[in-house]
Amino acid sequence: MSHDRIDKALELWQRFPDNDLSRFNLAHAYVDANDYASAVEHLRALCVKKPEWMVAHIQLGKSLIALGHSEEARPILEHALELAIGQHHDSPREELTELLKTL
Repeated sequence: MSHDRIDKALELWQRFPDNDLSRFNLAHAYVDANDYASAVEHLRALCVKKPEWMVAHIQLGKSLIALGHSEEARPILEHALELAIGQHHDSPREELTELLKTL
């Protein structure tokens, strides 16, 4: 199932490489398949292109943690927390506050 989803998401992103949602969908498919290294590649690109996209930063930080790169994840998650506060997203703010305490 995961490979099927990845294949479909990859095909969609290849057809629409400038579409950020298709790229995020591909990254999310990689996360769901525990292929964090592949997810990180796409999430990094999205975070550079859209520094205000909180969800992409959260997924990037969590993927880096899954790869054992907690120190690299910390500033990304801190930025995501600032975005959550600034964008008035209470649930992500609470989640990020707790997650950062564990790093």
